[in-house]
Amino acid sequence: MVVSARTDAVAGKRSRAVLTTAGKGETARVLILPESGMVSLGRSSSCTYRFEEASVSSVHARIAQVSGQFIFTDNGSTNGSFVNDARVTEPVVLKEGDRIRLGPNYLLRFSLVDPDEEEALKRMHEAALIDGLTRVFNRKHLEERLDAEVAFANRHKTELVVIVLDIDYFKRVNDTYGHQAGDAVLKHIAQIVQNCLRAEDVLARYGGEEFVVVARGINLSQGCAFADRLRLAIARSSVNVGSQDLQVTASLGVASIHCCTSERTKTAFFEVADSRLYRAKEGGRNRVVGWPEE
Repeated sequence: MVVSARTDAVAGKRSRAVLTTAGKGETARVLILPESGMVSLGRSSSCTYRFEEASVSSVHARIAQVSGQFIFTDNGSTNGSFVNDARVTEPVVLKEGDRIRLGPNYLLRFSLVDPDEEEALKRMHEAALIDGLTRVFNRKHLEERLDAEVAFANRHKTELVVIVLDIDYFKRVNDTYGHQAGDAVLKHIAQIVQNCLRAEDVLARYGGEEFVVVARGINLSQGCAFADRLRLAIARSSVNVGSQDLQVTASLGVASIHCCTSERTKTAFFEVADSRLYRAKEGGRNRVVGWPEE
């Protein structure tokens, strides 16, 4: 039996259904609902839309489009699903503006939009988490993602590595060649590192000439080897600045979640990697610090 009132909101041009997220670790993420078929929501990698939130079940809920209506169904989740604060026990037809909650913390809003509104939402989402210059994730998104990744690693006792990368003598580049050259170097380094990543890795610009890579499922030795591959790729490349090709190097600090001796928090984890970056800079630059035997 389908409960909740039928809606005829799919009218005119506002025929595109989207969910916008407000969950922990998310920034107005825009999820497009297809015109036919079904999407699944949950923590599992098999879900159409995946959420890194401990209170969300593996396959928490589903949304199906049937005869112009979008029908929400809880999938027997542990912590329940709610539409406008009412617990879902039977399929619910979603209406414009409905608030969906997966478990106690994860919030979504159902909307019907036209194509222009859909693109505007996507642009707003991108602006909230992408660095405008390098086109990699920004610091805000990194902070949110690290929260989720550390929680996941602690919950499942899995490996997690963070690599902090700093471009050597970057101020000298700006002072010698100008800020446009500095911008070109930043974009170049971001692209070099991005090309070396796996699909599940996260690259963000932390600030200035500093970047951070978050890599799930590898240990400290593997993380250091990965960081050294990044170092070599940067050192062997060049970026065209005016009439010449400029080569730069980078220093990297690496930490595993298991390097945290007292508490495995995001702050403690990042501080270990950052202190190792400092040692790499002090030790002569163009090097990786973090190997287990050090």
